[in-house]
Amino acid sequence: MELDVHAPIKEALARARSFHEAGDPDRAAAAYEKAATLMFLFAEQAVGREAEERRKRKALEFRELARKLRARELAPGSPVPPADAPAVAPPPAAGGEIRAIVSTLMHASPVTWDDIGGLEETKNEIKFALGMTLAQHPPGVRVSAWTRILFYGPPGTGKTLLAAATSNAVRSSEGVPSVFYNVKVSSILSKYFGESSKILGELYGTARDTSPSVVFLDEFESLAGHRDASDSGAERRILSTLLSELDGMDSKARPDLYVLTIAATNRPWDLDPAVLSRFEKKILIPLPDEATREKILRIHLERKGFRTEVPYPELARLTEGYSGREIERFAKEVTTGMIEETNREIPALVDRGLEAVRKHRLRVRPLTRADFEAAARLIHPQTTPQEMKRYHDWKERAEEA
Repeated sequence: MELDVHAPIKEALARARSFHEAGDPDRAAAAYEKAATLMFLFAEQAVGREAEERRKRKALEFRELARKLRARELAPGSPVPPADAPAVAPPPAAGGEIRAIVSTLMHASPVTWDDIGGLEETKNEIKFALGMTLAQHPPGVRVSAWTRILFYGPPGTGKTLLAAATSNAVRSSEGVPSVFYNVKVSSILSKYFGESSKILGELYGTARDTSPSVVFLDEFESLAGHRDASDSGAERRILSTLLSELDGMDSKARPDLYVLTIAATNRPWDLDPAVLSRFEKKILIPLPDEATREKILRIHLERKGFRTEVPYPELARLTEGYSGREIERFAKEVTTGMIEETNREIPALVDRGLEAVRKHRLRVRPLTRADFEAAARLIHPQTTPQEMKRYHDWKERAEEA
């Protein structure tokens, strides 16, 4: 169901105009930021690509007004656009497709630290890096910002969730979360190879416009793997653009900007050394231990209202070696099997039509040992102990380098 955000957006815009007219640019900027985030959430629920992009452009317009107010580029009391009019001119046709591609990567993430089972040490490490960067520094002391973090580890261990939660943690004083740019690198390269370097440039330009923001580059090895003489000119341009953006050449003189790049890979040993050296922090996201598996199981079963006759510590032992994603699949297999058993009439209801299905209330029962054992025969861990050892060995070498 689509959230009713029209009224809160209008309220935030009205407050922004009121503060601006009263000569309070900081509070006006905060109100515009809140309107932008609400509009991003509204865009997430749009029906159709055109509506989504239109709403995201509006959100960007509100963010731009917030930036101008903080930079004192708008005179106190000067006219600002009404709530139902564009704040800036629509983008010109040239380059419009590139901007449209980037707009589809923008999200206002609802994921929080509580949605991630375990990994407390990793969460605290990320929080410390963020806090040290964003906190006020003593007079005369400059602490280097953490702007590039590499997540590595087996598939399905929660790297994307951690990045999304990080973007939600970097909030303004008004509680406005960062914009989260979720970029699956292999998809960008395969679909838009000839335009990839332009997309990267536009991505980081937009990320600076929407600061604070988090750029998440998933499947990073497909973009930043080892280079050799066989690389095409286009591949070299893409990597050159990436290195330039990671170095922050365009934003070093702007301490008010904060763009955090989080890259994720399942194969850190395949990364080009020149790219790897750009990342100040490299964090191994391992397979979940027993306590973490129990927390993940509770998220996918207990928090969703399912009861179990098997103690959770025992279920955690049953799923030894599973990744977080495999535990999620395991839980889904268990609950689906139980619902199929207790609702045998569902196929017949589907044959009778949509209304018949909608009138049916699913029956559930407590999950039994037999349910879990049946699922365990279908879902198997994909990461071997030998593969996990390779990650730990790479971690030791990276720390020594």
